[in-house]
Amino acid sequence: MHLLILIGVSLIPALLWMWFFRAQDSCEKERPKTLLVSFVAGMLAVAPAILLEEPFRTLMETGSTAARILIAFGVVGLGEEALKLLAVYWSVYRRPEFNEVVDGMIYSITAALGFAGVENLLYTMTFGVRVAPVRALVSSLAHGAFSGLAGYYLGLARFNYGDVRWMVFRGLCIAALLHGLYNTLLMLKLISPVGIVIFLLIVYWLVFAALRKAVSLSPFCSS
Repeated sequence: MHLLILIGVSLIPALLWMWFFRAQDSCEKERPKTLLVSFVAGMLAVAPAILLEEPFRTLMETGSTAARILIAFGVVGLGEEALKLLAVYWSVYRRPEFNEVVDGMIYSITAALGFAGVENLLYTMTFGVRVAPVRALVSSLAHGAFSGLAGYYLGLARFNYGDVRWMVFRGLCIAALLHGLYNTLLMLKLISPVGIVIFLLIVYWLVFAALRKAVSLSPFCSS
């Protein structure tokens, strides 16, 4: 029963956030079944992320400041964002349901929320249910924000708005840099919790600006 509670408080908020972001596509909302495919793909991406990061675990905790920052950007930030993007590519990128630019954002955010849900479960199993609210409101949304921006460029790439490789690379770099910065701010306690919230609000301002622009490119919206 205790495990079921931990699973519920970890995954249900992520699914609710998924439904919220689905509603942001005002032209053609994604099918729940396809969203769940992306969500599960994001969940599965946690396993290779753990394998990638485990060799650096001790260095992240006891290494020099420079080493910890390098790992935050180059291993955690870049690694997790690449794996979440690969989860979207592997699961839904070629599906016919991916039929507008904004879908790149919706599916990427969904995969990120699946990733965050499993990550939150691991944290609640380690530190208890008391960490669940913060993880649901802060960490899940952080994952969604970073991947959402990468997904915007994935959507542009899918429909040939510019060079495909450059668009994907650009989106991945933006997501990895923001993710690495977020981890560094938390790890080194460079700003207060209020500062972290302000940082995420700024990132989400960028996300919703990208959402509006992506929706404006939809062939399903009336002019």
